[in-house]
Amino acid sequence: MARSIRPLELGDVEQVASLYEHVARSGSRTPPPGLVDYFVRMFLEPPNADLEIPSLVFVEPNGKVAGFMGSSVRPMRFEGEQIRAGICGQLVTEPRARRQAVGAFLIREYLLGRQELTITDTASETVRRIWEGLGGETSQLACIGWVRVFRPFTFAGDYFERGERFAKLARRARPLVGPLDRLAVRVRRAGMLPVSPDGPADPLTPQGLTALMSSVGESVGLRPDYDEEFVAWLLDEVAAVQTRGQLVARIVRRNGVVRGSYVYYLPTRGIAQVLQVAARERDVGDVLDDLFYDAWTRGASAVQGRVEGHLREPLSKRRCLFHASGYLALIHASNPEILNAIQAGKALLTRLEGEWWMGHHLEPFTTREARRPVAR
Repeated sequence: MARSIRPLELGDVEQVASLYEHVARSGSRTPPPGLVDYFVRMFLEPPNADLEIPSLVFVEPNGKVAGFMGSSVRPMRFEGEQIRAGICGQLVTEPRARRQAVGAFLIREYLLGRQELTITDTASETVRRIWEGLGGETSQLACIGWVRVFRPFTFAGDYFERGERFAKLARRARPLVGPLDRLAVRVRRAGMLPVSPDGPADPLTPQGLTALMSSVGESVGLRPDYDEEFVAWLLDEVAAVQTRGQLVARIVRRNGVVRGSYVYYLPTRGIAQVLQVAARERDVGDVLDDLFYDAWTRGASAVQGRVEGHLREPLSKRRCLFHASGYLALIHASNPEILNAIQAGKALLTRLEGEWWMGHHLEPFTTREARRPVAR
């Protein structure tokens, strides 16, 4: 039996989960109980999995799985035509097999698949070099992050607690940040507080997001083509990644007219992470104002997200700071017009369409995963 790359099968999942636990999580060869169930659901069951664009395994002559690449499939529309986007991620290889370029072979095989567009939004520099060597591109805009700060001293503490060097000092200073933030707001009130919205925001439903995507799609060349069943599944799965925080999903109306929607993670304390802002260009500012006000009133120290074409100007007008996101977004397509639309900012491709939100490396999976409802 020669080394081979083939689609993931149910009988491989135990080995894949063991490999992933060893390489990307704890270092143990024994995965927690829920991780196997999660891999089955995410990579072998619809609507996330598509048999024509499967997840891949690299199998050694002895039958052992030495490499894995996960595949998620999203229905999209490009210039009115239905296409499929393959989202690849969760790439792991056995340390002893890395000299065999297992990862590069898996990436090459996946890029030869039947999808019209391939995306990954959590790539490393090594993956970027391989990807571009195989004819893919870096989505430059999507590699830029933005942040809107509300409580500067709390934000600084939250930021430094992420690292090891200043984490202890940041925790000791935590009792001081509240009074300092209140003083900062008093001194610079007009610039620091978000604008109060002029109208209501309601819970985002699968019906609402599906309808909104159709209307927003009139102004971009490439967009998601979700149906209500898929959106219900997607919001449920995103909400289940509890280590990222509580999922907040809202639809914004002004004078009874839908202006757009937003989806973000609200942590117990700290920096809120935006997954998606969907709106026509003329309405993006209203939706961002509602998002910022909502996150601020819920106690977030700041809101952070990824730059997309329709967000650039409205973000710059709302005191947002731009920075390297820390994540590389890569794209590949045989049709150069699809790539041009993405690079020109004429596409609605957000974190909700990628693999950034997935919880493979974050969730404890000590039991079968519990579901958390979307915030109202």
